Amino acid sequence: MKKSVFLFLKNALFIADLLKTNYIKELADKYQVVVFSNVDDLEMDNRLKALGVERVVWKLQNSRLFMITKFLRTACMHEFDKVSSLQFYYGSPAFQNDKRAKLLRFLSWPLAPLMTVNFFTAIERFFLRRSKLFDEYCEKYNPALIMTATPGVQVYDAEAILYGKKKGIPTLATNLSWDNLTSFKCVRSRKPDYLFVWNQVLKDAAMEIHNFPADKIFITGSMRFDRYFDGSHPLPGREDFLKSKNLNPTYPTILFASGGRAPHQPKVLAKIVAARNENKIPYVNFLVRPHPFDDPEFYRPLASEKDLWIERLFQPIENSFLNLKASLAHTEINVNHKSTISLESFIFDKPVINFMDPGATFQNKHYFDKSSYYYPLIKEGSIFLAKDDNELIVGINEYLKNPKKDSAARQRVADNFYAFRDGLSYKRSVELLSKII
Repeated sequence: MKKSVFLFLKNALFIADLLKTNYIKELADKYQVVVFSNVDDLEMDNRLKALGVERVVWKLQNSRLFMITKFLRTACMHEFDKVSSLQFYYGSPAFQNDKRAKLLRFLSWPLAPLMTVNFFTAIERFFLRRSKLFDEYCEKYNPALIMTATPGVQVYDAEAILYGKKKGIPTLATNLSWDNLTSFKCVRSRKPDYLFVWNQVLKDAAMEIHNFPADKIFITGSMRFDRYFDGSHPLPGREDFLKSKNLNPTYPTILFASGGRAPHQPKVLAKIVAARNENKIPYVNFLVRPHPFDDPEFYRPLASEKDLWIERLFQPIENSFLNLKASLAHTEINVNHKSTISLESFIFDKPVINFMDPGATFQNKHYFDKSSYYYPLIKEGSIFLAKDDNELIVGINEYLKNPKKDSAARQRVADNFYAFRDGLSYKRSVELLSKII
């Protein structure tokens, strides 16, 4: 009889990684899987049903508790003070203008050794309300493992980890992103029993910053990037792809990828477009890819520009991953603001330019701190970091003239972050479960 595992997922990106790939099929072949999610997604539901996977509509049971502890964790926790993104956050207007948070942070200093992840997790576990629905499913399936995507940095995952701890069920974060352990999100972590990580870089961060036991961390590769190394779905040719976006294949193309909702990003794009129109850079196409959390309407003022295409503003994407893969393969330069898509560009050896936000000095410093998740890219010199508009133009001109500039550095970073290039991280992630349950 198959052992049962519970998988909690809310974020659409994690659902795409785990439930719309080979992972869920591999998992369902070996285990009785119950997926807890409150996302309405017909493609997901049809796939789960075909695999015999039950989906439970799960809504957050302790929202008020997590609202309170999020505030207290951020204000009072001192365990991660060495993490640069937190240092910069505490110096930012968002924190400095919050008088309650500043007072609590000051008053908590004498208790700094106690203000840890384990302390706040114990408090949350004590006040966690019972869930009749969760109890019923535990009684029905007797789960051997509770899995989440992140180590509790999202409250949906946090609640699942806490219920697991409350019932003595082992917990695993199986698909955490590269910034979960080293960005300001670390104050929200809840320490599951096990971690599956992309590579040695993330394993080192888990051990050095979070004091996570080495024997509880397993390197699987990144399931999110498996499809890049899977050649079973051929890409369209460059000419056909660019024509499908109303772009001219005779021109080089800049991929502009935003990172989250940030008003300065459309302004940066507008300046690059103006530089093209004023002949400060060669004439290029622009393929604009707003982040899933960004609003493509921010870019509407540029929609009338010639040889410029804005994804999601002009038409829906039928096959989003193949579209992304083709976007990386068939463009010449990737311009973004400190995004994961930098790593993805390195798979195709594409030059990357990052631009700073002139209004966020404390965030910009994060690029250069050793505790930053982005520091390995800076350390290796794998990107062109533009500190102002002039440097942005310089970077574009340099890379258009010499696309192989910094190629060796890009490949060093890719070798560190892509521990495996076989497209089988999903299989390793399932096979490794046998070591913990």
